Amino acid sequence: MQTLIAQPVSATARYFGRGGRLFGFGLTARALLLLISGVLWAIPTFFHPHRLWMMLTWDGLMGLLILLDAQRLPAPSVITVMRQFLNSPTLGERTEIEYEVVQQSSGIVTVVVTDELHPALIPMPRAVIVVAYPRDAVRTVVQCYPGRRGDFRLGKIYLRYRGTLGLVERWSVCDAEQDVRVFPASEQSGNKADFFLMRARQIELQKRRLRLRGIGREFESLRDYQQGDELRNISWTATARRAKLITRQFTTERSQQVWIVLDAGRLSRTAFELRRERPAGLGESEQETAEKLLLSVTQLDQATSAAVMLAQVIGGSGDKFALLSYGRRVQQQLLPGNGPVHLRMMISLLSQVRSDSAEANHLQAASRLKNLQRRRGLVVWITEIAESAGRPEVVSAVAELVRRHLVILVLLEHPEVDALVAREPKNAEEMFATTAAQEMLERRREAIARLRQQGVLVVETTPAEVGARAISKYLEVKAQGLL
Repeated sequence: MQTLIAQPVSATARYFGRGGRLFGFGLTARALLLLISGVLWAIPTFFHPHRLWMMLTWDGLMGLLILLDAQRLPAPSVITVMRQFLNSPTLGERTEIEYEVVQQSSGIVTVVVTDELHPALIPMPRAVIVVAYPRDAVRTVVQCYPGRRGDFRLGKIYLRYRGTLGLVERWSVCDAEQDVRVFPASEQSGNKADFFLMRARQIELQKRRLRLRGIGREFESLRDYQQGDELRNISWTATARRAKLITRQFTTERSQQVWIVLDAGRLSRTAFELRRERPAGLGESEQETAEKLLLSVTQLDQATSAAVMLAQVIGGSGDKFALLSYGRRVQQQLLPGNGPVHLRMMISLLSQVRSDSAEANHLQAASRLKNLQRRRGLVVWITEIAESAGRPEVVSAVAELVRRHLVILVLLEHPEVDALVAREPKNAEEMFATTAAQEMLERRREAIARLRQQGVLVVETTPAEVGARAISKYLEVKAQGLL
């Protein structure tokens, strides 16, 4: 998505610190080794003291070379660095950052570029080395895998550069601060996404309704005015052009409105490790590759990724998609729409959704949705049933919505609870834990059974499969013509 890519930032280098003009430089390892090697000339002085001049001459020669190399180093003002994102930063996906270095001096300069990236992109600063020729742009690319959604501040770009002799390096900095937004993953599997989109288009072709003229408010065509036509249907612009009354014809609205509702309450903060697909890096060991394949995400992260996947399929099937995310209060909302611009707006809003530390207010979210969506529509609600002695609030909220809308309730489950129930307790503590897990599952089953009796379509899934399961249920609803 090209429009989600951050704008490139370019900055000219300046001296590092207040005294950078005089003290913003240092000796390289090559210079130190050459100076230390001068000690070898002191060995003959133990036997012939009059040969001390050899060591002093060597040190003086090295000092002159160091001063000459320092003097030939260009000023920071002739170096320009540009930071550019080659693709949009996406949670858990490979993001490429390109650095372009241009220097206007007359010599060859070796530059070490260290970017002050946010830990959400790269935990530790990573330095790259480039050789910059006069007035010739040189580029290098750094790969990273963002670990969090949201807006992050990128800091300065620090430079260390040396000349042809490589004895002295100067320190400088580029003021390239930049705000970057990390978006939720747009798909969990490329093959799955392509399959879902293809299936959605097939269903749309199979289930396309007959176009009935005179019904609905979706524009169809123009025709001459006939006796009995409503005045509100007259096209006055076409009437003025043709010098006779022209009536607009309408067709039934074929697209449905689908609301994606995300629960960002306390339970959405639950974290787990997700195995992702990525190629092995150059020079990485098998252990390093295996560690980078594991991404620590929250249930809300997976829910936002599922929302993006679902919106793509909904748009591909001709329906309109909308968004409502909430915690203690409604965080983000987007009215129904379709098209690439609407999808980009939704992705941008999803990147700003944050988990609350308190329980979500499900009844408030249901009330807001009832006000926003008056006519019958489809609601895909991704949430989790909180453990409660009474009736969970989300059950009451869904029961209010199902009177007017068709509701798909996507419930996230925890395999560890099933594991507690299945295990054989070995002591009293494990017995109490197993009993509590059994009671939790029993109350959950009763709540789900009541919801299904009321007409709610319940989908139970793990956070890792929430996107695929939600899309499959939506396509099933489309294929059966339930909406």
